[in-house]
Amino acid sequence: YEAVMLADSINEIIWPVQWEAMYNTARAHALAGDRRKAYEYLYWAIDSGYWDARTMMEDEAFTGIKEEMLFKKLARSARANGYIWMLEREGREEFQKPEQVMEAFELRPGMKVADVGCGSGYFTVKVASEIGPEGKVWAIDAWQDMLDYLERRLLIEGLENVELVKVDRDDPQIPDGSADLILMVDVYHYIKDRVAYGRVLRKDIAPGGRLIVVDYIPKSLEERPWGPPPSQHMSEEELTADLEQAGFKKVKQHDFLPEQYFVIYEAK
Repeated sequence: YEAVMLADSINEIIWPVQWEAMYNTARAHALAGDRRKAYEYLYWAIDSGYWDARTMMEDEAFTGIKEEMLFKKLARSARANGYIWMLEREGREEFQKPEQVMEAFELRPGMKVADVGCGSGYFTVKVASEIGPEGKVWAIDAWQDMLDYLERRLLIEGLENVELVKVDRDDPQIPDGSADLILMVDVYHYIKDRVAYGRVLRKDIAPGGRLIVVDYIPKSLEERPWGPPPSQHMSEEELTADLEQAGFKKVKQHDFLPEQYFVIYEAK
């Protein structure tokens, strides 16, 4: 155990040094006009965990290639690395309280669950393990990088009851009337037409099924300098009003999360 902890500690030190060295080497080759080598080291940097897409896009060293599709693709991959780190950071457990949240989901073996906006699979893996091999999880996201990361994660975990689903932002593509539970954690604030999206979810719910929404309590940047910007915030009251128009009714609310509201809905 001590050897494993030591190896993890060493890796935490080495990885940032490694991707920084790869990134700087890519810069040097780009400045020298060696496009192929610049891309080669950028790939290595991102595979090693480089995440700062903004710096990469603004870096004058890459002026000659930054309008190329390959460069933009790599920048998106760097952004995905940063987003995955944010979703999986150790500090998230302090406010997300995953054990309490999982208990409140009231999962049963064999359930069919749609994790809409699954991201890195923070809850996907936990839910899939809980409902067992007879159950099924649709891991749904509009960002292919998230699904690629989750695919590797599922292989490592040995979970075979998860289907990865790439979607557009206006339709989660859940089979009609099939989901015992639709789960949306920190996702609904991205939805532009919340009522229309709710109507799509309404037709996807199985008889007696539930929709669970966990999302951020509106706060100022001074109160919470991380998370979605205030322009994307919505109150629980606003969300519930929209979902009632879409055909849902609020049946329960949990108040144990410090940064998020946790609301359970059923079809009317």
